[in-house]
Amino acid sequence: MKTMIPIIAALAMLSGCALPPNKSQLVTLSSTLQAAPEKGFVYETDTLRLSYQFFSEGGTVHFSIENKLARPLYIDWKRSSFIIGQKKLDYWYDASSINLTGTAYTSGYGRYLRTSSSTSVSLTGSVNKENAVDFIPPGTKIEKDQFVLVPGSALILPGQYLTEKVASTDLSRRKPVDVQTYQYTVDTSPLQFRNYLTLSTDKDFRSEFVLDNKFWASGVKVMPFQQLTGGSFYDYEFKNNNLSTLKSFPYFRSDAFFIHYSPNSYSSAGTLDPAPR
Repeated sequence: MKTMIPIIAALAMLSGCALPPNKSQLVTLSSTLQAAPEKGFVYETDTLRLSYQFFSEGGTVHFSIENKLARPLYIDWKRSSFIIGQKKLDYWYDASSINLTGTAYTSGYGRYLRTSSSTSVSLTGSVNKENAVDFIPPGTKIEKDQFVLVPGSALILPGQYLTEKVASTDLSRRKPVDVQTYQYTVDTSPLQFRNYLTLSTDKDFRSEFVLDNKFWASGVKVMPFQQLTGGSFYDYEFKNNNLSTLKSFPYFRSDAFFIHYSPNSYSSAGTLDPAPR
C-alpha cells in the first residue's frame, strides 16, 4: 500500500489533477467589537444591530444590519468600503450586469451549389444594477457577503509557534495530532481589515453617521485537514460553505474562518507555514 501513494501522486501530477487538501489553517479573528465564538462579532445601539460571521472557507465576510427604529434606515454603498490592509474595495460600482439567453437559426446550401449561410438570432434577457442606497424598513434587516478575506492560498505566517498534541477528532485515527499555534497582536498580525459603512436615518443623509469596524487575525492553528473537519472529506458541501455542514466541524466558531491547502501546491509561491524556530 505504501508504494501506491507515490504512484497516485505522480499520476495526479501528470494528469493535471490537484490532490485534495491535507492541511488546514484555522484563523481566529479579534476586533474592536464585542465577540462570542458562537455568535461572531456584534455592534448594537438603540438604532441598529450589526452582526458579523466569518466561519467559511477563505473567510467570507458575512454581515447583517438590523433596523431597530420605528422609521426607515438607509445605507449608502457608494460611500462604504471594505478595506483589507491599505487596499480599498468598493461595495458599489456604476455598472450593470446583463443576462441574455437566445437561440440561433442557421440555413445553408451545399454540395453542387456554392455554399452560403445566413443566421438569425433571437435574444431575451434582463439588465440588473445594484442599488447605490439601500432602504431598510423598521424591524427588518439586510445581509451582505460580497468579499472573501483569503481567496487564494494559505496565509503566510511569520513568527514562532508552539506545538501541542491534541486528541484526534477523526474517529478513524487514535493517535494524538500535532497542532501548531501562532499568536499575534494587532500590530504583528498577518491579516488586518476594516468595514467602513455610511448610514443615515433620513433618505437625504442629513443625519448620516459612519461605522468603521476593525478586525485582525489574532491566532492561527495549523493542523491536518481531517482534524479540522472531524474526519470528513473535502466535498461539494465544504467547497460551497453549506452552513449546516460547517456547524458540524469540531472547530466551528463564528469569529474564525479556515483555509484548506496542500503544502506542495504552494511551495513555489512561498505561502507555506514557516519551519519551527
